Amino acid sequence: MKALILAALIMGIATLPARSETMPKGAEPIPSSDISSMFGGKTYTFKEKAKNGKAVSISWFLGSDSKMLGYTGNGPSYAVGTWKASDGKLCVSNRWKGSWGESASSDCQLWARDKKNPKKLYRAEISKGGDYAAYKPNLNAGDSVSKKIDTLKTKLK
Repeated sequence: MKALILAALIMGIATLPARSETMPKGAEPIPSSDISSMFGGKTYTFKEKAKNGKAVSISWFLGSDSKMLGYTGNGPSYAVGTWKASDGKLCVSNRWKGSWGESASSDCQLWARDKKNPKKLYRAEISKGGDYAAYKPNLNAGDSVSKKIDTLKTKLK
């Protein structure tokens, strides 16, 4: 019986469709060392679609020590976790908290750059099933998230 279940799982995995992210022509994954230096020690702010379909602003502070803090005014809520870079990927693993409760989360963004024009960057959000799109990250030196988290923690008490 276990063998049948295992075979069914393997067959199901083998027939899963490929991810929809297709790297743009002339692009290549950004090396992990470049992703680390691009994001490490900075606050990265971006927009993401919420469950209700509206775009919400999210900020991640990605510490040089691999620690991550997140904040969004949607809820509002905050996150504490870790981040890592690998070739072509920026991934976070964290725990979000808000007045609605708590939830664990992990997410990765795919990053590529144009081979001929390395300043032209592309991003795809794996969890959203989106394709790569030209994207200029909104990055600010240092941590602009901690103060917002401290204010929110006071409100949640």
